[in-house]
Amino acid sequence: MNLTILSSITQTSVSINDRAFNYGDGFFATMRRAHHSIQLLDLHIQRLKSDARRLGFSIDNWDELVEQLEASALLCQSESVIKVLISRGEGGRGYSQMTAQHPIALISTGLLPSNPSSLRVSVAQGFLAEQPLLAGIKHLNRLEQVLFKRQADELGLDDVLCLDIHQHLIETSSANVFWYKDGKWFTPELSRCGVNGVFRQFLLALFSEYGIDCMIGEFGIHELVSADSVFVCNAVRGMIPVGELLLPINRKNNQSVITQQLFDEPAIRFSNDQCQALQSLITDQLQRVDPPLCILFHES
Repeated sequence: MNLTILSSITQTSVSINDRAFNYGDGFFATMRRAHHSIQLLDLHIQRLKSDARRLGFSIDNWDELVEQLEASALLCQSESVIKVLISRGEGGRGYSQMTAQHPIALISTGLLPSNPSSLRVSVAQGFLAEQPLLAGIKHLNRLEQVLFKRQADELGLDDVLCLDIHQHLIETSSANVFWYKDGKWFTPELSRCGVNGVFRQFLLALFSEYGIDCMIGEFGIHELVSADSVFVCNAVRGMIPVGELLLPINRKNNQSVITQQLFDEPAIRFSNDQCQALQSLITDQLQRVDPPLCILFHES
């Protein structure tokens, strides 16, 4: 079936029976428009197709969506954020998707947020729920992220690091996380929860192309404490180093993830020596006509 493609420039409302509003039945992508085009657009489309397939969306007119996204990028006057939200569309009462046969895509644009030179973060209180059926997908159910970002705001921090119920580091409220230790990069695997971000996919392909060691696995927050360099990343803001990690001394829910001897230091600061060289490589690759692509996958 074909998507009905709408733009926030001309469309200001959707039906109160839309399943995105009622059930969070859909998925989305946020993209960066730079130099009159969308960065990593091919990867974004791969990701959207993957999410559609896993959520049971049948969509035939992807080429039309690409054309509309590119047209939106040309209309922007400066570097911008372009978001596309895909809903299963209008449907009747109940969870069954059988009554919803007309999916919609809503394209919107906004100002590009400014990036600080480095971030101050802590560890989120509470945990990401484990759901392999949704792991990696950028679906519309974002309440966990809303609550975690609220914690960061209340603490006066830029973000918080989110753990799963097994106390493995997964991501921040809005970005994937990488760190450098003992001569290699590390990043969490996302087979049970978390968002498999487009910029994360781009970096893993880049590491593979240049033979840069990067281990994907299950890691506790203590692995980050002894890292040399730490950064977070997403498709809108790119790569941002983490300058300071504040340890959750008085937050009992997550005390067990950090060994007792680390509580003598209220904050860990990172030198981030490896971030500058990596940022230069990323900038060079994004300026290429054909940046490295990768196949999106559901990790196991």
